[in-house]
Amino acid sequence: MGKREAARQRPPRPPLRAEARELWRSRELIGNLVRRDLKVKHRGTFLGMLWSLTTPLLTVGLYYFVFKVILGAQPVSDYPRPDGHDIPFAVYFFCGLTIWNFFGNSVALAASSVVGSGYLLNKVYFPRAILPLSVVLSSLVTFGFELCVLMVSVLLVVGLPSAHMLWLPVIVAVAALLSYGLALLLSTLTVFLRDVAHFIGVFLQLWFWATPIIYSLQFVAKRSGFSRVLKLNPMTGVVVSFRDVVVLNHAPPFRLLAYDAVVAVAMFAAGAYVFSRSQRLFSEIV
Repeated sequence: MGKREAARQRPPRPPLRAEARELWRSRELIGNLVRRDLKVKHRGTFLGMLWSLTTPLLTVGLYYFVFKVILGAQPVSDYPRPDGHDIPFAVYFFCGLTIWNFFGNSVALAASSVVGSGYLLNKVYFPRAILPLSVVLSSLVTFGFELCVLMVSVLLVVGLPSAHMLWLPVIVAVAALLSYGLALLLSTLTVFLRDVAHFIGVFLQLWFWATPIIYSLQFVAKRSGFSRVLKLNPMTGVVVSFRDVVVLNHAPPFRLLAYDAVVAVAMFAAGAYVFSRSQRLFSEIV
């Protein structure tokens, strides 16, 4: 019996609970794939993994120069910190961009994770959901470096954080669950329709501008009623909450974050269902 036939004879659609157990048993393989993704990302570079730290440092410097020196942007004042410290626009923007980069990179790269690993599908059996999961986790590692740079910037330029920082793991978990759910769904669609990979870039650009990263909800609310529409965006609460606890020293907007958490769970359930029902066909198509 060939390897391809053996792979096909595996249970086509194991229950989600069984798949979760398979993922846990395959945690060593997940770790290896995460390391592979990080090595591939920095392969052939002089600094290697240090680019994960150097890139956000250069980004902060660039934003500061452009917004402060060239454009003369004023400190953000429509949602002040309790201690009255001004928030430079460069830090305000970089904060929202940090959590968005984690989400956007996870979704964009994970969408092609199954197609890009086609050489593995016909060789050995493993839980296919590992492929998009490893991409999300490698993006989480990169996010950790950017978060360190962000925190140092906040300490040096703005001030000390507050106890609201304890909400940070919850906010990141919501973003990660939403990312993984979308990754499962889009990686499945990409197997059957390769055009999806090209569409994702445009889709994420539109999503970026529909998320309060370079502007605030208060700014939009003062000028139009469009803020209600923006709140339907599941990344709005994540970005606002992340910025509230990291930079603004406020508690996250609980209703908005709870809505995002519900959407993230629903997206994960939908993505896991579609992925589970379709994965038996991956080795045949890819």
